[in-house]
Parts: sequence; C-alpha cells; structure tokens
Amino acid sequence: MKVDYRVVVEALSRIRIDSDPVELWRLHGYRFNRAWETLKDGRVKKYVFRPSGRVVWVVVGRDREYLIYHVVGYCSCDDFYFSVIDGKVPLCHHLIARKLAEVLGRFEVVEQGDELYSSHLKEWTSVETKREEVLL
Repeated sequence: MKVDYRVVVEALSRIRIDSDPVELWRLHGYRFNRAWETLKDGRVKKYVFRPSGRVVWVVVGRDREYLIYHVVGYCSCDDFYFSVIDGKVPLCHHLIARKLAEVLGRFEVVEQGDELYSSHLKEWTSVETKREEVLL
C-alpha cells in the first residue's frame, strides 16, 4: 500500500491549539511523545530567506536536519519513507513536531540571505540522493 497524501494532510489538520494531548497521544502513540520532546528541546526551525521571503521548515533529528513540506505532508526522514509511505502510520514525529510548533508558536526563526538557499537545500536533500542510490 502506498501513501494517500490526503490522509497525511487530514491527520495534520487534526493538530490544533485546542487539541487534547491525550487524544493526540492515542492517535500517534510514541511518535507524539517523540514530537513533544523535539518541541521541548527547541529542534523545530523555520528558515526564512530574504529578500524573497521563501520559507523552509526543518526539524533537527538525531542524525541530521529533516526537510518538511508541511503543505503536502512530507518529511525527508526514514520513518516517513518506510512507515508513512507504506501506509503503516499517518505521520512521522517530525511532521507532528512541526505542526505542534506552529500551533504553539514554539520554533526558532532563522533568517538567511537568498544566496544561501541553494546550498541549504542541497544539504537538506543530499541524504535523499544516497538513499535512492542504495535502493536502485
């Protein structure tokens, strides 16, 4: 089974300021706990590139920073790749953490010049290329 992104986006829409934490834990289990720890540790970043105003969300994980495309419900982590895409779970903990950070206003804003956008994007996506090479 492959991911239906509507399910992912729907799961993200359930995380609101008035959400019951117990209900979120029931829905997401240990992934909610890991997301909460990520949030408490201040590991959610919102990069804003100037003067374009481009915004990129990143969650700092154990091994690297994970790129989040929250509008379509995508994360560059292995859990997303192996569990969310296969339909085993609706969200990885990085997507949950990013949404919680946005709702609660608990994220770091990192402002950078547009000239750094390409190098950051290359860094955030470099592991993806390596993963694809292994799978081929």
